[in-house]
Amino acid sequence: MAEVRDEVVHVDPAVEAVKILITDRIAHEGVDLLRAQLPDAQIDERPGLKPEQLKAIIGAYQALIVRSETQVTADVLAEATNLKIVGRAGVGVDNIDTGAATRQGIIVVNSPTGNIVAAAEHTIAMLMSLARHVPAADASMKAHKWEKSRFLGIEVRNKVLGVIGLGKVGMNVAKRAQGLEMQTIAFDPFVSPEQARKSNVEMMSLEDVLRKADFVTLHTSLTSGPNGTRGLIGEHELSIMKPGARLINCARGGLIEEEALLKALDEGHIAGAALDVFSQEPIRDNALLQRLVSHERIIATPHLGASTEEAQVGVATDVADQVVSVIRGGFPRAAVNAPLILPETLKILQPYMTLVEKLGRIYTQLQPEPLHKIELTYSGEIASYDLRPLQAALVKGLLESVSEAHVNMINAQVLAKEWGIEIVERKSTTPAEFANQVTLRVVTEGEDQAASEDQISVLSGTVMHDEPRIVQVGPYWTEFVPEGPILFCRNIDQPGMIGIVGTVLGKAGVNIRHMDVGPSVRKARSYDAQRASESALMVISVDNPIPGWAIDEINQAGDIFNVKMVTL
Repeated sequence: MAEVRDEVVHVDPAVEAVKILITDRIAHEGVDLLRAQLPDAQIDERPGLKPEQLKAIIGAYQALIVRSETQVTADVLAEATNLKIVGRAGVGVDNIDTGAATRQGIIVVNSPTGNIVAAAEHTIAMLMSLARHVPAADASMKAHKWEKSRFLGIEVRNKVLGVIGLGKVGMNVAKRAQGLEMQTIAFDPFVSPEQARKSNVEMMSLEDVLRKADFVTLHTSLTSGPNGTRGLIGEHELSIMKPGARLINCARGGLIEEEALLKALDEGHIAGAALDVFSQEPIRDNALLQRLVSHERIIATPHLGASTEEAQVGVATDVADQVVSVIRGGFPRAAVNAPLILPETLKILQPYMTLVEKLGRIYTQLQPEPLHKIELTYSGEIASYDLRPLQAALVKGLLESVSEAHVNMINAQVLAKEWGIEIVERKSTTPAEFANQVTLRVVTEGEDQAASEDQISVLSGTVMHDEPRIVQVGPYWTEFVPEGPILFCRNIDQPGMIGIVGTVLGKAGVNIRHMDVGPSVRKARSYDAQRASESALMVISVDNPIPGWAIDEINQAGDIFNVKMVTL
């Protein structure tokens, strides 16, 4: 059986310290928080590592914290055999291969709120600098010139600001612009007109925003693909902007086609642009970018949007706090590649996640054969919650004994798809046999019917006093805690069966912790000869593994069959 790593790091500090690697410079408050919350952890600050150096050492670490300089590529992640979490001290995760991280079950977190104000304020600073030629005028004065007539500016009052991307930063920019008495319009396919209207922002199409705005500011993430944002502002978009308009990008390099922007500036169609981000950072010897930042109509800053003391402290402590949460067995609040589940919801779901994972483990050990379709039914109040973590827990339980992958909530859906497993969920807030119940039903390939009678196709469980309990195995009703070594025996439903098994286990020196006999009919009945052909299920929890010879002897008893050992 392949060994599968746990979803969360559980390390005995006396045996092995958790190791955290920081490869970019972050505020010392973040490092201090890590040291205070994880006093036994080894925290290594190694800024400036080359890719090959990072690949050589990353396998020893459980957590990696970066900013924008370190490139966390698929090649790097392939060597990260113990890595549980990558933390980006900032918003964008363009420098992290989130797809590769997801496949490996590595959580990627960022700090989506730590630098919102800093980015919004820098955008307004760039806007005002464009309007009043502040950098050029300053440079002129430092050259001992007095060129007052050369730097004739414009007022921003009553001008139209077009915001592309009305997320947290975009909305903060809009609010500040309104304080400058600007009219704000926006394009964002994910924001409803009603929601924007509450903040006095009018939603329009991208082309309408570009045609009507005096200033256009970008605040969207950088995505690739047919509907991605890479090259969002190209030659066509620049050509339809209002003549004399100004463009600001403090979001992501790559949103603007820089060669097209240079052409629009040379032609005088665009009055100016303010850029804080670039397609290559640092720009080094990139000839196109050097021409761009040297242009007289360009204001350029070296990615300063989040560079305030307050923002750097905010993102560093935010990411450090999430790393601590994961190391301690919790779940981060800003996972980029995992569903956002509120802590209070996760607390309620946790015992059910354990239950569903155990259902999956039991099934694959009782019926070790290919899976194609599974029906997961939730009954009771539990059905009213966001149950994505439970489906992930099921995949983890099903695959961990047959896959060498690190299966957890992060990559469960990806792995299920790769293994060709279809999971169908059914929900009903009406209780079944128990107040809250989860039932797993395996459907055979190509059929919408359960497996044959001699197979275990149905498992069902509930949670009692925060403890998972299995209440049905195939057609048999039972009740046991899914923990440790468990022996499953089907037998003819007649007297003496328990004694046979107990005698063999006693001879093997195996202590029975709990025994339950599950009939196919739940109500009590008196024994008669007609029941001799009926079967029951013995579920025996033991304190130590049962030797193979004892299992063989039980299996050869005659009226006891399908003896199987499950370890949880």
